[in-house]
Order: sequence, then C-alpha cells, then structure tokens
Amino acid sequence: MTKQYDIWLAMLGHISKWKKAMLLKAYGSGRGVYEAGKDGVKRDFPDFTQKDIEALENRNLEDAARVEEACARCSARVISYNDGDYPALLKEIPDPPTVIYVRGSLPEGHRLHIAMVGRRKASAAGMKNAAEIAYELSKNGVVIVSGMADGIDGSSHKGALDGGSPTVAVLGTAIDRCYPAKHAGLMRDIIANGAVISEYPPGVAAFPGNFLLRNRIISGMSHGVFVVEAGLKSGSLVTAKRAVEQNRDVFAAPGPIGTEYYAGTNSLIKEGACMATCAADILREYPDFRFERASKTTEKRKQEDPVLAAIGKIAHLDDIAERLDMDPGEAMAMLTMLEIEGKVRQRPGNYFETI
Repeated sequence: MTKQYDIWLAMLGHISKWKKAMLLKAYGSGRGVYEAGKDGVKRDFPDFTQKDIEALENRNLEDAARVEEACARCSARVISYNDGDYPALLKEIPDPPTVIYVRGSLPEGHRLHIAMVGRRKASAAGMKNAAEIAYELSKNGVVIVSGMADGIDGSSHKGALDGGSPTVAVLGTAIDRCYPAKHAGLMRDIIANGAVISEYPPGVAAFPGNFLLRNRIISGMSHGVFVVEAGLKSGSLVTAKRAVEQNRDVFAAPGPIGTEYYAGTNSLIKEGACMATCAADILREYPDFRFERASKTTEKRKQEDPVLAAIGKIAHLDDIAERLDMDPGEAMAMLTMLEIEGKVRQRPGNYFETI
C-alpha cells in the first residue's frame, strides 16, 4: 500500500508534529487528511493558525512519490504514526514523527528498551564501560537504543550486538546516509540484527540541528535513558532532559570529582537521576519485565578473528588499533568484548594477550 499521503503530510512545513499527530488521529491516515483538505481541517480544528491552513494548500504528491521510490532503492520501509508497527512508546511523546523510515526490523515492543548515550570524544574507560554494560543488558534481552555516533554510542551498539539482542540506531541524518562514514560496517550489522531508523527521508541534506532533534526519538523509544559519560555541555544531557519531559527514567554513571568527562553525569545524579555502575543497577528498576538470556549468532562474531590475529600472542593497544585501521577507542571496545568472553587478557600498560 502506498505511503505517499503519509509522506506528503510529514513533509508539509509550518504544521508542528503534534498537530500532525492530531490530524492523523482525527482522519485516520495521511490520505484522510489530504481528502479533508484545508476547508475540512479549518472546520474541524478552529484553533489551527492561518499558516497551518495555508500549508494544506500544497496538494503536490510528486515529492512524496520520489521519496517512496528512493526508499525502495535503499530497502527502507515507511512506517506511519497510525500503523500497527509504529513504536508504541514513541506515540506517547508530545512531538512524535509523522513517519519513520526503517532499515532492518524493529524489535518487539514488549521488550525493555534502554537508551545509552554519552560523549562523542569519550575516554577509553567510558567506551569500555558502555560496551560492557550494553553487553550485559543485551544478554538479558534488553534492546539498546542509541545514535550510532562516535564514542559512547558506537561502543553501546557494539556491546549490544555482542550480547545477542537487537539494537536500534536513531540517525540524525537521512535514512540512506551513514554518519560517521567509518561506521558503515556497524550500520550493516545493526540493520542485520535490529534496526536503523530516521525521520528524514533518503537524500535529505544533513543539518546540525537535526542531531539534537533526534534525541527526543532516542529517549521516546526507550523506557529509560542511561548517560554513560558526559560533560556539562554534552548533547546527551539534552537527551536526558527530553527523557524527563517524556516521563522516562534517567540513569547516570558517576565519575571522579572535577573530571570534565563526568561533570554532566555527576550533575544529573545531583538532580535526581539514578546512579548506575553496572547492568544490574538498571535491571532492578524494572521488576515487571521478564528478562531472558539472548542467544548469540556466528554473524555477530564475524569480527573476532581479525582482532585476535592483530594481537598475535601479545600486543599493545595502539599497535592493535593500527593493524585493524581503527581508533584506539574502537579497538578497546572490541577487546573488552573478547576479554569478557575469556579470549584475551589485559596486561598492565594497555597490553593484551590471547588466551
């Protein structure tokens, strides 16, 4: 069934997202809004502004048709607000996306969803913590939601994939664009074992403000938000703020006093966020959920052999990263997973040896 009318409504300017949600509730679909037209909407919604009504004068479906064709080319599905597989939690927020573009498969709605966010320029310790905790949560069947950015986001997704449960990446770019580009492999893994979603259709140019706007979706899709590492000006604090506005739980990892990397998380804890230093701290807050151990697949382990080969018998972190052509932080996240599984051992001075 065509989604052109829903895409048309999503692309209309001047009408806010919460008003578009009102229209979809009233008329049942984008086609219903289209057929009601400006006269019907003006009659049924007298509080709409003149600009809102004028926006509905745009009856052109050609752009929507092109978006639908572009989605087919990049294997993206269009899920509308009124569709049965639109995330139920996302419907609860004041400004839900009119449509979401999805590559992969959205996890079941009954699962516990936890967002994990933090600094892009994260410390090695922060990325290690993110990977370990995401791994343990994922092993217990929890869906990890994040933004696929550098640092904490990427480490959280990698840990989640290794834990065996699906993970969801919410992009601040068009659904057909991988940002950062170096996460192309990670993006493929997420699509194969979860979903990559965006409210921006294929071909839309990147805009810095869109990354902050997508934070409401990261928190909106989740029962709780865990800020792993953040400075006082970190964008992840915006996600925590949105979580509070959406009546979601907020967790934060504590850090040393006076350390820039944890100034934001320490501030959140002072303001009432739950302190979390391990997966158990989060899981115990959700006694009504049934947690099941996730099974791993060989597909999720396909990156193991190159890492073990890069180590040889024993090697320094910097040398391993150079051999793998990746940042030391990314290499550390992968090494952490292997250490948890008992395949490598960390030695003093950032040396690792195979077991």
